[in-house]
Amino acid sequence: MAVLRQILERMGLSLNEAKTQVVDAYRGKFGFFGFEVWMAQSRRTGRWYAHVQPSRKSLRTIKDRITQLTARTRTAMPMDWLVNELNAVVRGWVGYFHVRNCSVPLARVRWHLEERLRTHLRKRHKIRNRRAGYIRFANGDLYGKYGLYKVPATAGWTNAHASR
Repeated sequence: MAVLRQILERMGLSLNEAKTQVVDAYRGKFGFFGFEVWMAQSRRTGRWYAHVQPSRKSLRTIKDRITQLTARTRTAMPMDWLVNELNAVVRGWVGYFHVRNCSVPLARVRWHLEERLRTHLRKRHKIRNRRAGYIRFANGDLYGKYGLYKVPATAGWTNAHASR
């Protein structure tokens, strides 16, 4: 900590002692700018890697925002406005949090988005049966007909290598 404090002082910055803690990432998690970070061991290769994914609070925030945008009180709103607003919010969130190896949390956000829009459409069209909602508003229709943004659940890259 003393070395870090000296480096920051030379840069004209100060260290907030109350917020700063030292964490062994091999034994525990730590939060940083809305992410949870910890060291995990690959099941395939056995190597250790830094696992970075959105924190539970960040996931809860985006899910609450999606729920708020698809609330029952917004059924009178034109559908293209609603989907555009949903797309803007989700695209911004994904743009910030889609890094590294976070396919499971992103898949959960995508599932929540699909379910909330499907439920919204069922309420809008007065379809009480959930199964009928799945038939009438299939995932292909949500993305094709209504133009919903598809949350990517996999990383845009497999690995970084200098020779590629």
